[in-house]
Amino acid sequence: MPLNRETPVPLYYQLIVELREKLLKKLSPGAAIPSERELCEQFQVSRITVRKAVEELTANGELYKLHGKGTFKTKNTASSIRELTYVIYDISMAAYPGRERSIQAMAEVAEHRGCHFVIRGFNAAAGNAGFRDFAFRENNGGYLLSVQELTAEDIAEIRRKRIPCVFMNQNEGYSVRAPMDQAGVLAAEWVKRNKAGDALLFVPPLSLPNNREFLEAFRKTLGADFPLEVREVPYSREAASRAMEQFLSEREAPGVLVCADDLIAAGASDVLTHCGIREKVPLCGLNNTYLARELGFSSIDLHGEACARAAAELLADILEGKAPPPPWSIVIQPELKERAVQ
Repeated sequence: MPLNRETPVPLYYQLIVELREKLLKKLSPGAAIPSERELCEQFQVSRITVRKAVEELTANGELYKLHGKGTFKTKNTASSIRELTYVIYDISMAAYPGRERSIQAMAEVAEHRGCHFVIRGFNAAAGNAGFRDFAFRENNGGYLLSVQELTAEDIAEIRRKRIPCVFMNQNEGYSVRAPMDQAGVLAAEWVKRNKAGDALLFVPPLSLPNNREFLEAFRKTLGADFPLEVREVPYSREAASRAMEQFLSEREAPGVLVCADDLIAAGASDVLTHCGIREKVPLCGLNNTYLARELGFSSIDLHGEACARAAAELLADILEGKAPPPPWSIVIQPELKERAVQ
């Protein structure tokens, strides 16, 4: 059972989660766990990784060691320790640009508040039913829901079962988010300040509410008479490059280019640079990740790290009975980070 080496989540932490789910829940108190060598072979990790995971489980009181005899499960099972579970659409998205800082912020809050931090994929192999498989079972914690794909039935079931959760992309119950309509307004105002004759907008899938919210505010702020072309582009640097190449094969470069995601902006920037016209096309992205700083384009900062930290603190408050009654929303305003091409 190899661990996922493509995410920023440390291997030892992934191993802790696996040991709890695949091993400790099945063992009786006092039962021995496999040796370090066996765990190394089973999970395809180094002995250092295994030792770090076992040491943390021991420090948490989930395991105990007897010199010369081995390591054993205690009566203090994992279920006695609350979990903050971060739910994203696909586990591979944990490696998405900028998300590592959000994950680190949530993990720090969990450690400070005495909770375990867990990351789960919303759709996994089971499709949308994957969420129901783990969310609607009995749990000893709550969920940080960073997905927009929840159905009305999912949300109704969450309410019915009174599952502790904080929504990070929707205004439901307890929520923490940066409003995407405000991000759209900031992007449109940036376009106006550049005094361009026209604009091109690359927007991620409009099936997602956040992207529609951004587009509607962007269009409204620019005005109906402003020459604007909108093209839908997947969350992919390569796809954005192809979209930019296609646009330039059809017409001249736009006066300004807005991409409602930094990864898309990076792909467009690659093509503009290759064509030698990057300095002529002001470019603005969204999320203010390291890509915007490295490639030198403006970006709307959604303060993902601050949102993540606030959401984790709010969920911990809910679990401890300290949160105000719902609905309760924490709104963190987006901010334009303007940059010029160096």
